Amino acid sequence: MRTNLYFFLFISSVMLSCNQQKVESTSGVISATKSNITEKAISNMHWMNPPQSFEVVDSTLLVTVSKGTDFFNNPEDSAVVGSAPYLYKEVAGDFIAKAIVQPDFSSQWNAVALIVHLDSLNWIKFAFENSDATGPGIVSVVTKGTSDDANGVILNKEKKVWLAIARKDNIYALHWSLDGKNFNMTRLTSMPNQEVIKIGIEAQSPVGDSATHQIHFFEIEKITTEDLRNIN
Repeated sequence: MRTNLYFFLFISSVMLSCNQQKVESTSGVISATKSNITEKAISNMHWMNPPQSFEVVDSTLLVTVSKGTDFFNNPEDSAVVGSAPYLYKEVAGDFIAKAIVQPDFSSQWNAVALIVHLDSLNWIKFAFENSDATGPGIVSVVTKGTSDDANGVILNKEKKVWLAIARKDNIYALHWSLDGKNFNMTRLTSMPNQEVIKIGIEAQSPVGDSATHQIHFFEIEKITTEDLRNIN
């Protein structure tokens, strides 16, 4: 019996060690990804609701946002809020947009998100957010007049995450990843037909004090994805 117990403890230790190495490896992949965040790249984009401040430091975009910044068309009281800093490009046709985001989770609902924006009543927000329900995790908001609010996978041990939105015609797929290679779909939805839309990065602090969020990577690839459920 003791021999079996020692063997079980040994195997458990090995499995724990392997799991820890896997987590460390994932963080290393994110850290090692070459960033394309430059001042020139930022200058070729546009701000909707300029932030309190922003700067590029060591190839990372630091965005400081004020209290009360958010995108949410509240179904409970019909309030339409579109006050969060949003850095975007206008893009026609199909694409895949990807980002590595590291939110400041010092307050509830703080987040960094990818946003597809047609107009104030039609948009998609795909966020790494400090949810009131789960803590840090993936949250998606699809707005067609009013917003819904859907909590996804819980990632309360992570500081950074990959976010991706793929467009094919008027259908959009929302994916997240820890390593930039293995993406998992959170949601598949549609928007009204519109050839040119805005796509970019939003940073928010709805109820807390000022927060400084980090964006380590952002790209838009003009490509048609045949299978929106699998962008790997």
